[in-house]
Amino acid sequence: MNSMNAHRRLILCAVLLLAAAALPAHCQERHRLYTATNPSDPGGIRGIITSPHKPIVEVLAMPPDEPRFVYEGKVTGDHQGFLFESLPMGIYDLLIVYADDFYEGVELHPQPSTLTKDDLQKIEDIILASQPYFTKRVIHRVAGTTGRGNVARCLVTFLRDKESSGTTSHREGLEYMVNQAGLGWRRTFKLVWLKDVGPGWQVVQTRDLYPVWTDPAHALPKHHFRDKLSRIRVTDSIKDIGHLDLATTPLKPVAGSPSKPALPADNAPPADSVPPLE
Repeated sequence: MNSMNAHRRLILCAVLLLAAAALPAHCQERHRLYTATNPSDPGGIRGIITSPHKPIVEVLAMPPDEPRFVYEGKVTGDHQGFLFESLPMGIYDLLIVYADDFYEGVELHPQPSTLTKDDLQKIEDIILASQPYFTKRVIHRVAGTTGRGNVARCLVTFLRDKESSGTTSHREGLEYMVNQAGLGWRRTFKLVWLKDVGPGWQVVQTRDLYPVWTDPAHALPKHHFRDKLSRIRVTDSIKDIGHLDLATTPLKPVAGSPSKPALPADNAPPADSVPPLE
């Protein structure tokens, strides 16, 4: 009896592996990346992007007080709208991805950033030295509190600007097997948590937001910060935030955005979301 049960389990595992292998690589890697929703939660978010007028590729929502929870929405209509369903009650920031741009309203820090120019330089140095699999890192925004023992958080694009080889992606904590040859360049957007440990800043945690294989032409999408994508309150129904024009530059940054950005990293593309260094 035990041998029969073991045989059945082996057959089941083989079937599951074959089913996973049949999926595209991006589906295999992200099927467990995002937070599962509970159908009993009645909340949600609905919206339509009027500008830019181009297809949405991905849309994500995350609560600013617990950004390790990242919910994936549905692209609706003519790829101009989005819908989140079964969200717990709370406040959410959104990230909207296009082929060559991404827009976000992520609150990085609950208070205005007090990071100094020295803090920013040390944070940039540790980010540029982290995760050697990637060859380029672009720091889009960083915010935090200066002083030993305090914390900061930043939004970073990590890019490997050459093709990979091998059959696993355990480097990024993913749980799929795929032949990486010929898939293109590797890119991901990450939230990075840091702590001032005295001599400098140390990376304590990262959170993948959108890991993909990409062609060189779309390797580094342009970053935009928009406060209209920040702090959307969800209660016990689908919140309709209407039509959004994301082409308009914000008048003021979300709470926790730095008054000065980190130094440009690895030939970062220009961003209209932060003022230049003085």
